[in-house]
Amino acid sequence: MTGLALYASILLPIALSLAAYVAARRSTQAAAYISAVALLPLLAVSSLSLFGGSRYLGSAGTGLWSIFSLYLEPYNAAYVFTVALVGIMVAIFSAPYMEHRAEELGVRNTTFYLTYGFFLGGLAGAFAAQNLFGIYIFIEVALIASLFQVLYYGYGDRARIAVMYLVWSHVAALLMLAGFIVLYLNGVTTVPVPATAAGALPRDLLYLAVLLVLLGSFIKMAALGVHMWLPYVHAEAPTPLSALLSPVLVGFGGYVISIVALPLMPRSWFFPLTWYGIATAIYGGMMAYTQSDIKRLFAYSTVSQMGYMILALSLRNVFGLTAAALIYISHGLGKAVLFMTAGYFIMHLHTRDIDRMGGLYGYNSALAGAAVVGFLNLAGILTIGMISEITLATALIKTYLGMEYIELYIAFAAMLVVTGIYAFATIRNVFFGPPKIGGAGPYDAALVAIVSTALLSVLLFLPPMSSSLWTNISVYVQNHLVPVGL
Repeated sequence: MTGLALYASILLPIALSLAAYVAARRSTQAAAYISAVALLPLLAVSSLSLFGGSRYLGSAGTGLWSIFSLYLEPYNAAYVFTVALVGIMVAIFSAPYMEHRAEELGVRNTTFYLTYGFFLGGLAGAFAAQNLFGIYIFIEVALIASLFQVLYYGYGDRARIAVMYLVWSHVAALLMLAGFIVLYLNGVTTVPVPATAAGALPRDLLYLAVLLVLLGSFIKMAALGVHMWLPYVHAEAPTPLSALLSPVLVGFGGYVISIVALPLMPRSWFFPLTWYGIATAIYGGMMAYTQSDIKRLFAYSTVSQMGYMILALSLRNVFGLTAAALIYISHGLGKAVLFMTAGYFIMHLHTRDIDRMGGLYGYNSALAGAAVVGFLNLAGILTIGMISEITLATALIKTYLGMEYIELYIAFAAMLVVTGIYAFATIRNVFFGPPKIGGAGPYDAALVAIVSTALLSVLLFLPPMSSSLWTNISVYVQNHLVPVGL
């Protein structure tokens, strides 16, 4: 299909940001709904590719303009679809939340809604960009837009958190860019990078490019050892942005690994990467269990889920790369539900402290049910998360079959158990037990967005949606992304 629809769907949220800015001067709700409607064409285009197998290829011209060439296939459509869907739901959620936050700060919402479309349009463009430099340019747009949101509407010491976010996010982006430049100078300019490119590059340059891209991606994913920034930034960002950073931005690093680094990686690197993914998942889950601030808990949970994604990518087969895309979807929807739930508590209960919560099922049963579904996405139970974890387990068995890998199976099981422990412990501590807060939670636009997102994550678990997206992603992976490695 024509690439014009793809260009229009990515540029529309950016263009309508100006309309949202103007609307925000009079009505937060109007600005929020303009931001949501602006993402509908992107959701439609990505859905046609993800569920229907449609393919889009757009060229902006030759020469320098080729940097802005775009493509959409079922694999990257999974990422774009998640960006659009979560972006729509968070925009709806933001109507009451940003009104509340603006009143707290004594400022207008205008900057938030001006940058909202730039953030999501830039991120979608990074996933759809076919040129390495195009990926970098689009992700810079998203990073700068979100930086202003942290600076103007964040919590705590907003300036310090914004500087932390600026430094870590741009170190990651610049490391990726350095790797892209090495590849570009050696004739590799577009993605997905073909595995044959590995044989055309000098080995020292090949290793340098892969290491730079991997390190930048690990920082972006907040993987173990370079994760320190994420709990601060995601916990102190305005909650609608937290509901975008954790669900849809950090997974961008995994996408870059899958289309740039994996095809060039020596086979001997995959086994250590498998252990690194498991270690990240277990560490993030254990740290999540120890948190009393609900937003920091969800932030560490994101570290854990990125470990799942690294593990999936390391398994170098169709099931592994398919699982990576499915994990992005399930984590995106589940974590959006949970961060929006945290925002609901901040708005109506004026607390983030889990120790002050308890028995909140009686406060709002619909909210409690949606939050449970959010956790089920992470734990891989009866949601799209279940399909991602079954696919991940299949990938692990196909790559490492035999009793000589028993330690790996034990570690994998431990990873799943840790996720279940912190998920169900949080459900118990927040929603069950003796009620610590009386009254009843209001039914507002924020609750509608939370419940709708949770229901969609269950809907994606059911045929024919689950079967069509799994088939379309796996067929593309089989034909274009594997075999990988030397």
